[in-house]
Amino acid sequence: MRVAELMEKANVKPLNKVHDKEIVGGLVTDMVSDVMKSGQAGNVWVTVQTHKKVIAAANLVDIAAVIITQAKNVDSDVLEVADKAEITVFSTPLTSWDLVGELYALGIRMAPYG
Repeated sequence: MRVAELMEKANVKPLNKVHDKEIVGGLVTDMVSDVMKSGQAGNVWVTVQTHKKVIAAANLVDIAAVIITQAKNVDSDVLEVADKAEITVFSTPLTSWDLVGELYALGIRMAPYG
């Protein structure tokens, strides 16, 4: 699945330019350190965190997209950094738990930790 297809099929809204990368799996965590340790290129990262460090960590491991749950606001400076790193940031009103169920139904499996 690609990022643009995820946008069409899941309950997510793009907050910046859609960078249509291939999605190979997912990661659910609110800890930036978990992404640096367990994130894999092509993952979709599900989180409630909205600060610039999210984009920095996502860029380190080449995350395909970040999905901010619970309709949290994301500052424009974070979205500018995301565009420079070519990382799509989505928003959803769903909780992380509910979104993961949708992603699973779409065939996206969460990455194991460690």
